[in-house]
Amino acid sequence: MGDPARLASYAADAERAAERRLLVAVEDIFLSQPGRLDDRTRAATLRLAEATIGATEQQISGDAARTLMAAGRREAAAVLGSNRSLAWPRLLDAGLMRDTDLIGALIAQARVDLLDESLAARRAPDAGPTLVTMLIERGDAAQRAAASDYLLADGKRRMGVDGRQAILPAATQARIAWWVAAALREQLGAEGGAVADAALCDAAQQRIARANEGQVSDAAARLAQVLSPTVVERGPLMVRALESARTPLFAALLADAIGIDAEAALSLVLDSTSDRLWLALRAAELDRNAIARAGFLLSEADRERDLTMLIEVLDPLGALDPAAATAAIATLRLPGDFRAAVRALATRAPAGRAGI
Repeated sequence: MGDPARLASYAADAERAAERRLLVAVEDIFLSQPGRLDDRTRAATLRLAEATIGATEQQISGDAARTLMAAGRREAAAVLGSNRSLAWPRLLDAGLMRDTDLIGALIAQARVDLLDESLAARRAPDAGPTLVTMLIERGDAAQRAAASDYLLADGKRRMGVDGRQAILPAATQARIAWWVAAALREQLGAEGGAVADAALCDAAQQRIARANEGQVSDAAARLAQVLSPTVVERGPLMVRALESARTPLFAALLADAIGIDAEAALSLVLDSTSDRLWLALRAAELDRNAIARAGFLLSEADRERDLTMLIEVLDPLGALDPAAATAAIATLRLPGDFRAAVRALATRAPAGRAGI
C-alpha cells in the first residue's frame, strides 16, 4: 500500500469502476417500463445463466484435463483440474452474455419456471392427481410411455434453479460450449498449445453432443401428439395442463392444435401484454368457458397479465369464428427463421412495409 504509483493506479481504476456503475444506474433509471424484467425474473435468469456456464465449464475442463493427463501434459491438466468457475466472470467481462438469443432463451425458461411455480402454489390441496400423473396411472401404453418421458424431462427443468443448468436450443448450447472452451484456453496461458487446444475442442464437442438430451419441449410435443385430443377434449385437457402447473405441455397442445412450432406457442403464453394468446386459443377452437378458465389461471400466476383485458374480450372471442382467429395469427404458422428474417428486413425497409 506504500507504493504511490500503485495507489494512484488503484484509485484511477476505482474511479473508472464508479463511473461505469453510475452509467448503468442512470441507464436503468431511464429505461421505459414496458419490457423491463421484474426482480424475480431478473434474479432467476442470472442464476440460471451462471449455473449453466458453471456446469458447462466443469464438464469441459474435466474432460480436457483427463485428455491432457493421458497425453503427459500434467501442468496443463493441473490448471484445468484446479479450475474454480472462472468462465462466468470472464464471459460477463467480455460482453458475450449480452447475446440476444442466449438471454432471450434464458429469460423464457426462467419465466416458465416462475409461472409453473406460481400455478403449483395456487393448486387446491384436494385437486386430485395432476394430468401427467393421471396419464401414467390410467392412460394406454403409448400415453403412459410419453407421459413418463415428459415427467422425466420436466423433472430436470424443475430442479432447484440455483443448482441446475438451462435446457437451451442446440445452437445456443454450442455457442456457450465454444465460449467456455475459449475462456479455458485463455486460463491455460503458457501451458497451452496445440495439444491443449485439441483437448479443449474435443471436450467442447462432447458437451455439445450431450447438451440436447432430455429436451422438455420435445417430450411435451410427443405427448401432445400421442394424446391427439378431439376439439371437444382439447379445451379441458389444456386447462388441466395449466392446473397441473405444466406450462410446456399447455404450449405443446396449443402448438399441435394450430400448427405452429413450440417456441412460437410458448412466446404466446409468455406474452402478457397482448390478446394474441386468446386469439390462438380461439383458433384452437376452445370455447368461451375454456378460454376464461385458462386466462384466469394465467392471470393469477403471472402478475404482468391484466385480467380485466381478458374479461373485456371474452364475449367477442366466444362469438368469433375460429377460422377468423386462425387468419389473424396466420403468420405464426410460418417457420420461425423466416419470421425472424422478415422482421430483420422490416427494421431496415422503406416506410409502409410491415413485418411479421
